[in-house]
Amino acid sequence: MTDTFPCTACGGPNEAIPGASQMACTYCGANLTIPNELRMQATPKPAARIQTPPARPTVSLEKEAPDLLRKAQPFAIKAWNTYAYWTWLRWLIPTCLTLVVVGVLICAVLGALPVVFGLFR
Repeated sequence: MTDTFPCTACGGPNEAIPGASQMACTYCGANLTIPNELRMQATPKPAARIQTPPARPTVSLEKEAPDLLRKAQPFAIKAWNTYAYWTWLRWLIPTCLTLVVVGVLICAVLGALPVVFGLFR
Protein backbone atom coordinates (compact mmCIF):
# COMPACT_ATOMS: atom_id res chain seq x y z
CA MET A 1 0.00 0.00 0.00
CA THR A 2 1.31 3.48 -0.85
CA ASP A 3 1.29 6.50 1.38
CA THR A 4 -1.08 8.44 -0.91
CA PHE A 5 -4.82 8.95 -0.71
CA PRO A 6 -7.26 10.88 -2.96
CA CYS A 7 -8.58 14.36 -2.15
CA THR A 8 -12.30 14.43 -1.42
CA ALA A 9 -12.72 17.72 -3.33
CA CYS A 10 -10.60 17.36 -6.47
CA GLY A 11 -9.51 13.71 -6.44
CA GLY A 12 -5.80 14.54 -6.62
CA PRO A 13 -3.35 12.14 -4.95
CA ASN A 14 -1.90 13.42 -1.67
CA GLU A 15 0.99 12.03 0.33
CA ALA A 16 0.20 11.59 4.00
CA ILE A 17 2.20 13.70 6.43
CA PRO A 18 3.80 11.50 9.12
CA GLY A 19 2.22 11.93 12.54
CA ALA A 20 -0.47 14.36 11.32
CA SER A 21 -4.20 13.74 11.34
CA GLN A 22 -5.15 16.60 8.98
CA MET A 23 -3.48 18.36 6.09
CA ALA A 24 -4.24 20.61 3.12
CA CYS A 25 -4.61 19.17 -0.37
CA THR A 26 -1.52 19.91 -2.44
CA TYR A 27 -3.66 20.59 -5.52
CA CYS A 28 -6.73 22.53 -4.38
CA GLY A 29 -5.93 23.42 -0.75
CA ALA A 30 -9.00 21.69 0.70
CA ASN A 31 -8.76 20.51 4.32
CA LEU A 32 -8.28 16.75 4.38
CA THR A 33 -8.41 14.21 7.18
CA ILE A 34 -5.68 11.60 6.75
CA PRO A 35 -7.10 8.05 6.92
CA ASN A 36 -6.20 6.15 10.11
CA GLU A 37 -4.32 3.40 8.28
CA LEU A 38 -1.99 5.98 6.70
CA ARG A 39 -1.30 7.99 9.83
CA MET A 40 1.03 5.38 11.31
CA GLN A 41 2.31 3.86 8.07
CA ALA A 42 3.58 7.06 6.57
CA THR A 43 7.32 7.13 6.56
CA PRO A 44 9.00 10.48 6.80
CA LYS A 45 10.97 11.63 3.81
CA PRO A 46 14.52 12.67 4.46
CA ALA A 47 14.42 16.34 5.26
CA ALA A 48 16.13 18.64 2.85
CA ARG A 49 19.05 20.46 4.32
CA ILE A 50 18.06 23.98 5.09
CA GLN A 51 20.94 26.33 4.69
CA THR A 52 20.86 29.04 7.26
CA PRO A 53 22.21 32.38 6.16
CA PRO A 54 25.42 33.43 7.83
CA ALA A 55 24.85 35.30 11.04
CA ARG A 56 25.09 39.03 10.61
CA PRO A 57 26.88 40.91 13.31
CA THR A 58 24.57 42.75 15.64
CA VAL A 59 24.64 46.50 15.43
CA SER A 60 25.43 48.30 18.61
CA LEU A 61 24.14 51.84 18.35
CA GLU A 62 26.45 52.96 21.11
CA LYS A 63 29.46 51.87 19.08
CA GLU A 64 28.07 52.90 15.70
CA ALA A 65 26.71 56.31 16.75
CA PRO A 66 29.85 58.34 15.95
CA ASP A 67 30.01 56.87 12.43
CA LEU A 68 26.30 57.39 11.88
CA LEU A 69 26.52 61.00 13.04
CA ARG A 70 29.57 61.61 10.86
CA LYS A 71 27.71 60.24 7.84
CA ALA A 72 24.60 62.29 8.62
CA GLN A 73 26.48 65.54 9.19
CA PRO A 74 26.51 66.73 5.54
CA PHE A 75 22.75 66.22 5.29
CA ALA A 76 22.18 68.10 8.53
CA ILE A 77 24.35 71.00 7.36
CA LYS A 78 22.51 71.20 4.03
CA ALA A 79 19.16 71.09 5.81
CA TRP A 80 20.20 73.88 8.18
CA ASN A 81 21.49 76.05 5.32
CA THR A 82 18.28 75.52 3.37
CA TYR A 83 16.24 76.54 6.40
CA ALA A 84 18.40 79.65 6.89
CA TYR A 85 17.97 80.69 3.24
CA TRP A 86 14.24 80.06 3.44
CA THR A 87 13.82 82.24 6.55
CA TRP A 88 15.93 84.98 4.94
CA LEU A 89 13.84 84.89 1.74
CA ARG A 90 10.68 84.85 3.82
CA TRP A 91 11.74 88.23 5.18
CA LEU A 92 13.34 89.62 2.00
CA ILE A 93 10.56 89.06 -0.53
CA PRO A 94 7.77 90.87 1.36
CA THR A 95 10.18 93.68 2.24
CA CYS A 96 11.20 94.17 -1.41
CA LEU A 97 7.59 94.08 -2.58
CA THR A 98 6.63 96.64 0.05
CA LEU A 99 9.48 98.96 -1.02
CA VAL A 100 8.44 98.65 -4.69
CA VAL A 101 4.82 99.49 -3.91
CA VAL A 102 5.84 102.45 -1.73
CA GLY A 103 8.22 103.66 -4.45
CA VAL A 104 5.51 103.48 -7.11
CA LEU A 105 3.11 105.40 -4.86
CA ILE A 106 5.72 108.10 -4.16
CA CYS A 107 6.45 108.46 -7.89
CA ALA A 108 2.74 108.70 -8.66
CA VAL A 109 2.23 111.34 -5.97
CA LEU A 110 5.27 113.37 -7.02
CA GLY A 111 4.24 113.13 -10.68
CA ALA A 112 0.73 114.33 -9.86
CA LEU A 113 1.84 117.31 -7.72
CA PRO A 114 2.49 119.72 -10.60
CA VAL A 115 -0.88 118.91 -12.14
CA VAL A 116 -2.67 119.29 -8.80
CA PHE A 117 -1.11 122.67 -7.97
CA GLY A 118 -1.30 123.94 -11.52
CA LEU A 119 2.39 124.60 -11.91
CA PHE A 120 2.31 123.80 -15.62
CA ARG A 121 -0.31 125.85 -17.51
